[in-house]
Formats: sequence, structure tokens, C-alpha cells
Amino acid sequence: MAVTDTLQNTDKAPIDNPDMRIEKLQQHVEKLCSATVRANSGCSSFQFRGQRPEVNGQSAQIRAPHLRPDLTRDNYQSFRGAADAIALRLKHSDAQLHQQLMPKSNIGQLVFELLEQLRTESLVSDLQPGTRNNLEHRFRQWCRQFCASDTVENQMGLMVFTVAQVVWCRLTSLPMNHQSEDLIESMRMMIARHIGGALMGMRKNTRDQAVFARHALVIVEVMDSLIDDSDADTEQSESAANNSGASFSLFLEPETDDNSEISVAGKRPDSTAVRQIIEQLNNYQIFTRNNDQIVKAEQLVLNSQLDDFSKTQAKLLKNQAINIPRLARELAAILPGEQDSGWEFSLEQGYIDGRKLNTIVTTPGYRNIFRSQRQLPSGNCLVTLLMDNSGSMKEHIHAISTLIYILTKALEMAGASTEVLGFTTKSWQGGKSYKQWMRQMRPENPGRLCETRHIIYKDADTKLQRAKRGLGAMLKADLFREGVDGEALLWAAKRMQARPEQRRILIVLSDGCPMESATHQTNTNNYLDNHLRQVATMLENSADIELYALGFGLDLSPYYRHSLALQIPDKMENSIFTQILQMLQRRGV
Repeated sequence: MAVTDTLQNTDKAPIDNPDMRIEKLQQHVEKLCSATVRANSGCSSFQFRGQRPEVNGQSAQIRAPHLRPDLTRDNYQSFRGAADAIALRLKHSDAQLHQQLMPKSNIGQLVFELLEQLRTESLVSDLQPGTRNNLEHRFRQWCRQFCASDTVENQMGLMVFTVAQVVWCRLTSLPMNHQSEDLIESMRMMIARHIGGALMGMRKNTRDQAVFARHALVIVEVMDSLIDDSDADTEQSESAANNSGASFSLFLEPETDDNSEISVAGKRPDSTAVRQIIEQLNNYQIFTRNNDQIVKAEQLVLNSQLDDFSKTQAKLLKNQAINIPRLARELAAILPGEQDSGWEFSLEQGYIDGRKLNTIVTTPGYRNIFRSQRQLPSGNCLVTLLMDNSGSMKEHIHAISTLIYILTKALEMAGASTEVLGFTTKSWQGGKSYKQWMRQMRPENPGRLCETRHIIYKDADTKLQRAKRGLGAMLKADLFREGVDGEALLWAAKRMQARPEQRRILIVLSDGCPMESATHQTNTNNYLDNHLRQVATMLENSADIELYALGFGLDLSPYYRHSLALQIPDKMENSIFTQILQMLQRRGV
């Protein structure tokens, strides 16, 4: 039974969108599996980020094909088996040595990675029968799925699968699946005479990674030789691998994240990494900025509409049951420290107030004779809330506007400066910029091809009481069009860097990936996605801005290192803000 069938009650709030529910289940399962890996491996910094295993915010470089269970077809034991396997890999494998010995060919890297993973799984303790059962279940489940896929018709895929089966049986002393045995029989007979010695050496040296690797590289050489003998040159091999991987996740997935060489969180990136990011950002093109707009929200809405929106927002806030003063105190505890601001008198404890000595004599039961130093937040922190105004956010806007208002009020009470910004486009399908591109005979790869609109709902110098009308403009539905997230992050960051506050926190509120139709149709795939990843990586590795993201119904971890997926009910609960506080505290703030 698939995980989607066994975890029906992971959320109390109903989710009508099936894709959104799967994303939520994926996040829930990954959270459980991450805890398992951390507990079993002792690696406290391990986490899944967008289905990718990471250590200290970087790829863990664990890409064995059987460690990628699918939420819709695999049960929870498969996910637990994959988690146990990853924990063993972290515990028993030297990642640096593994990368140093990694062969150059695509097929060689796949086989070498797979064999190292099987080595570490074979080291499971006899005192852990449950873990052993999970590992076996996951590997056999992967084998059954392989046999049912069209990858078996590819000779290279069948060769890799044969090696995986033979090595797994030799290292674990477990029998092979009958279905697998029938499938690989002829291939096993062909390669057996070439790899017999290496198999024996691997089995004897499972606890010595370096020696085991020497035997594993012999198998890699044999497979490269067999591929050459079958007149499959490098280009054909890569094509076969890519085609097979499209139908079944057998082959290694490329490391596509742009921060794969970036330093770990909390450390400054090296100069090479910084240059790479800058080069990537410089390659991002904008067809024209002439039609872009930065505007205050009040200028986009009629006064009568602003009044109506303000009344609607007041009703929404009235229906909430949030203890804002308590939230403010909790925020103050993780924001910059307090400063003295005069004295508070007539207290029941503190320092004795000399002016009350006569009262002590005349009124013996009177106790309010003390004074205390008043402590106020230092106000040395800026928090910017950057809201995605894309069309899909309209369905969440009442809940999101309420969350933003409450969070802004609590931050202001805690002494922080706050700014609320939004980003969208002025038109659908590119608008004037797209028409200008058409008149210029449609040059290829024009880059960003639309009119961006950056909205200021509340600037950092305006108090909340005076910004209510601007915040009410968030409820205007026809402001929501398309989104260019990367440029919006750069805009918000530039505004923050011009401020005097020493600590700057940027929180993005979104429900998905960047999307602008004209740009998407006229450029390479993932053009806006890649730019967002590059910008987020740069900001996350900068010293002056802390970047977080709140995803509404979806996991934003493929883009942001520190993110939180939320399901917001119509009536806001304190638990929502508790999760946000925990996200900030996990960063060590």
C-alpha cells in the first residue's frame, strides 16, 4: 500500500487539491525520515531538502538509485528502509575518499556509487533486525519495480541491474528474487567470469572502504570494457542512460542545484563559489526595464475600495484568537537585545522608591513602593515580508493578509522595524514588453520578457497604525497576475541593505515556483527557476541578510534553505506562529 493510502490523517485540515496533499505528505514523510537518519547516524545537520538528502545545507552526495522511493507507489517501510540506508552510509562511509576515487565515466560513477552504498548497508548490526528487514524490503521493492519497467529492454540498464543483484546477494547472503533471477540469468553468465575475483575481494573487505573501492573499480573497468566491445561510444552510452532514466529512476540524477559548491550555512563562501554565482546572475537577461513599476499599494486602489478592504480586514482580524502580546514577547526573545528606557514606578517589587518612604509609615499595608528599570527592545532589527502576488495566491489571500498583519503588529511591539512588499506583473503574457519584442522580429532568448510590478504595502518608516489602508490593498484580487521571484528578492534585499538596522530578516511568502508565460515560452527551460535559486543561494551565503520562506500548501525547500510549509485554517491559531518562531530559532537566531 502506498504512503498516500497509509497516511490519510497526517493533517487535520482538509486539502482539496490532490497535488497539494501529496506535497504535504511528502514533507511529512521526509520529516520523519530525517529524524530517523539523524538518530541512527549521529549526523545532527542532516535533512531532506526537496527530496534531496543534505548535510550542513549541502548535498550529501548519496544518489544510489534504490534510495529514491516514490510516494504514490511505495509504502512507508520503503521510505524507512531508504532512511536506514542513508544513515548507514553517513556512519560508515568517508565521503571525501569516495569522491576522490570516483571514476570519470557516467556508467562508472553509477556503478561505483551503487557498490559503496551496498557496502555500507551490509554493515548493519545483527542487533538491529528491524533495520535489516527495512533495508531488504526497500531493495526488493526497487527490484520489483525495475523488472516491471521498460528499462529491462536496455542492455546497459540490465547490466547495471545484474551487477547490483549479484553484489547485493554476495554481501548480504540473501537469496535473489525469482523474477530478478530469471531476468538477469544470461547477463550474469556473460559477466561472471570477469568479476568473480572482485566479488570475492569486496565481500572480504566490507569494513575497509579503500580496499573495497579497489575491487569495485575493477568491476567498473569491466563494465566500461564490455560497453566498448559492444560499440557503444561515450555519446551513445550517455544517451542510453538518459533515455532509461526517463522511464525509470535507475541512473544517477545530476546535481542540478546551483549551491552544490557553496559553503555550508553559517560560513562565508569561498571566492570561487562567489564568482560562480555572480557569473550565473550576470547571465540572466532582461529584455527591457522600461515598463517596470515600483508603486505604493494605495496608488493601485480607489479610495472607496481601500475603505471596504480595511473594513474586511478588520472583520478578519476580529475573528482570530491570537495572543499578540505573547507573540511579541516571544519574538523579542529572539530579536536583538533590550535597552534601558527610564524607570517604572509604583511596583510591588524592585528597588525601593525613596519618594514612597512616607507612605510606608502612614500606610503600613501599602506595597506599591518599588521602582524598576524599564526595558524596551533596541529596535536594531528589520524584518521584510515579501508576498508573492501571483494569481494562484488569490485563494489564500484572506488568510495570508491576516497572518501578515498579526506578524507585523507583533514585530512592531517587539521593537523591530517592518516592511511589507509584494511582487507581480502589470499585465498577463508580457504586456508592452512582449509587444516590443514582437516588433523587433522576435530575437531568440530575450530573457525576462514582461512588465514587473513591485508593490510597497508598508515601508519601514511607517508605523502599522498609519499603514492599515496600504495593507488592506492586499485584498484587491485583480492585482494578482504572474511572478518573477528572483528579481523581487533582489529588489527587497537592496531596500534592506540601504537601511541602518544591523540585523535584517527577509521572509518570502509564496505558494510555488516563478511563472511568467511570455518569458517561459521564449527562453530555455527553468529560466526563472534557475535565477531564483541563484539569487536565494547568494543571499543565504551573504553576511547581512537572513532569508526564510513560508510556503502555503507547498514545500519551497527546492529554492530556499530555510523554509516552512503551512496549511492556514480560516481561523488563525497560535500554532502557526509557533512554527514560524521555531523556523527562526533553528537558524540559531
